[in-house]
Amino acid sequence: MRIAIPVTQGRLSPHFGHCETFALVDVDLEDRTILGQVDTAAPPHEPGVLPAWLASELDAGANACDH
Repeated sequence: MRIAIPVTQGRLSPHFGHCETFALVDVDLEDRTILGQVDTAAPPHEPGVLPAWLASELDAGANACDH
């Protein structure tokens, strides 16, 4: 499974649309281990861009949480 984590200044960002980068973390749910991580620049903050970008970056398999 791949999880997208919004990051700003090296910390968890409370808002997807305003983060600087995303940490894309591959995890093994059975073993509960991190398999790898890629940091990538966030897309522009425009309506509808983020969902399409996440789907393409994560092969439509991201679990997204925002508060």
